[in-house]
Amino acid sequence: MDTSAAMEKFLSFFQGDSPALHFIGKYGYKIYERRELIQMETHLILSALFPIYIGSHASLRRPPSAEAPKKSKNGDEEDDEIKVDPIVEGLTPSDAIMFPVLAGITLAGLYFIIKWLKDPALLNRILTWYFSGLGIFGVGRLAGDGLNVLTTFVFPSAWSSRKETYFIDQELSKQLVGDISKSGIQKYRKFADGKTNPLAGPLSDIKFSKSTTQSLWNLRALLKNTWIFRGYIHNAINIKSRVRLNDAIGLVLGIIAITLYNTVGKTWWLTNLLGFGFCYGTLQLMSPTTFWTGSLVLAGLFIYDITMVFYTPLMVTVATSLDVPIKLVFPGPKQGSMLGLGDVVLPGIMMAIALRFDLYLQYLRKQQIRTAQDLHTFGSPGNLPKDLIKKVYKAPYEAATGVWGERFWTSYSSTTKTPADGARFPKTYFYASVIGYITSMVTTLVVLKIFNHAQPALLYLVPGVLISLWATALLRGEFKLMWEYTEDGSLESDWADVKAKREAEEKAEKEKSKKGKGDLEGRMDGDKKEVEDEKKELKEVVSGVQHINGEADDTDEFSVSEEDDEDDKS
Repeated sequence: MDTSAAMEKFLSFFQGDSPALHFIGKYGYKIYERRELIQMETHLILSALFPIYIGSHASLRRPPSAEAPKKSKNGDEEDDEIKVDPIVEGLTPSDAIMFPVLAGITLAGLYFIIKWLKDPALLNRILTWYFSGLGIFGVGRLAGDGLNVLTTFVFPSAWSSRKETYFIDQELSKQLVGDISKSGIQKYRKFADGKTNPLAGPLSDIKFSKSTTQSLWNLRALLKNTWIFRGYIHNAINIKSRVRLNDAIGLVLGIIAITLYNTVGKTWWLTNLLGFGFCYGTLQLMSPTTFWTGSLVLAGLFIYDITMVFYTPLMVTVATSLDVPIKLVFPGPKQGSMLGLGDVVLPGIMMAIALRFDLYLQYLRKQQIRTAQDLHTFGSPGNLPKDLIKKVYKAPYEAATGVWGERFWTSYSSTTKTPADGARFPKTYFYASVIGYITSMVTTLVVLKIFNHAQPALLYLVPGVLISLWATALLRGEFKLMWEYTEDGSLESDWADVKAKREAEEKAEKEKSKKGKGDLEGRMDGDKKEVEDEKKELKEVVSGVQHINGEADDTDEFSVSEEDDEDDKS
């Protein structure tokens, strides 16, 4: 039986008298007829969400509500402790004006060059090589981070069964069981019985040969250990970074992908791979700094997108003429579809800051709870202002990126502390923005189908994402907190800074007190010397008087009693 006959037989079931069955049959058949188009549109939405989701999670870093890592006492970092802060380009309110202006100038320039050349082949070639150079690093980073994530699934640092949590120790080449107390002091961990290999779950019980087991441990070390890369040119460049084997492999894969793109052919999946790499890297390197700045930038580009699509031929002409990896391409049944990378990155930077705001709120909650029960550890807060009592102490930051495998393998762990705990936090604002983004994308596709005309996606994406974020903050009573949130560093107020200030003040008081005591002792010594001088002068006067009166005796000396001496001292 062919497909059409089977479908007719299936639909005959819904031809009864029931209105509900008739409705299901009618629209079910329409969905079946347009299944290829629906698949393409689903592919488009998922492809747009993919770089946003992974890029937002990769952009996570220590929020200002968490405790900063402690610096080494000697002020120098060991090679294996090098911390490289990500370079993030923060946007300013002036960017809300400059973004659409610069975008309009660039778009108009490309449009006139295309019209002047008539054949955009040369322009395509130049731009392709330019974006290919950038694509090597974008795809390389995406591939390297993907391999690192895959490594956490194959060789996790910890995994849990329903009864126990196992920690894999590379130095001992053993799996251990145990827990860490709330105070952070590690309890004694013992070797896990019967688990000799570094694999997780049921695979940990497999008894490999001694050589195979050792090879697995060596492979784990090779994939998880890091090398310190240093680059230095006098007065010019000073680079320090940590590199894994997977990062080097990722760079090689990036070079291979770009080579294939420029030689074999610009297939849709290679174009999308380069687009994913651009979006993934941009979401980690760019931040709107504040929610209101990001909202202004998106509002400016919202007007720009409408103007360029509906009132000028610039956007459509440039997008259809240039064959460069600045868009996502989707093959369709009759004609395909495409989505500009700006429609992914620009809403994406707001969705990424929403995820970082969720992490900020998580540590803000820990900050308030832990202050109430642990403040006595740091002494009486009497000397602190009342508004600092709940803000100065911060919970220590736990890594929230790169632990996808640990999250999967420790999902059964509820009481034992695991390496994936930092990645487990409520993502209310991020998921609200995802819902707003999906709703806006569906709306864009519906309007596109109805009017059969290219639509500026930002016309729907900007209000969808912004309304979902600000409405969520309003409903949760966190509007002011969201408005004041910033990533420019002004929210940093570490307990160590406050404690150091207090210690400096106490030290100054002690030095002042010590100096005062020294001055008192100096004055007492001066008074004592003055008394001695007076005694000597008095002795000379008395001796002179006795000599004049002839009463002096060579054996008779002038003296002062101890009692008189004590009185003089007093």
